[in-house]
Amino acid sequence: MMSDYGARPKKPMSAFMLWMNSTGRKNIRAEHPDFSVQEVSVKGGEMWRAMADEHKIVWQESASKAMAEYKEKLEKWNAFKEHQTESFPHIYEAPLSSRFSKTNQRPTLFVYDSKDEAMAPICRTCFSKAKCFH
Repeated sequence: MMSDYGARPKKPMSAFMLWMNSTGRKNIRAEHPDFSVQEVSVKGGEMWRAMADEHKIVWQESASKAMAEYKEKLEKWNAFKEHQTESFPHIYEAPLSSRFSKTNQRPTLFVYDSKDEAMAPICRTCFSKAKCFH
């Protein structure tokens, strides 16, 4: 069950990005092989804005379908995470220290035995090892 809901679902690509990845970038590179990555992106934006709405509809429908699937997966993921925290209140996710706030490091997950006072976490509000409700 954890493998199904372990990582948060990724947001789907926009209609523009779907178009760029499938045909836009390829066509721009064929016409302008000397363009940099930035120039390709700028040209793609110009082409997308100039494109008629009836040509965009294929990509917009695909993007809206992907967004609907994403929202469904996200709803299930949120429900799973909420159930997990209700079922396992002894699991504590430590926040990142301010020293590492700009890294991609994930918070450490601490599991402790509440019967052993030496392993009880310290409350950041009252600095007590006793079980507090802050």
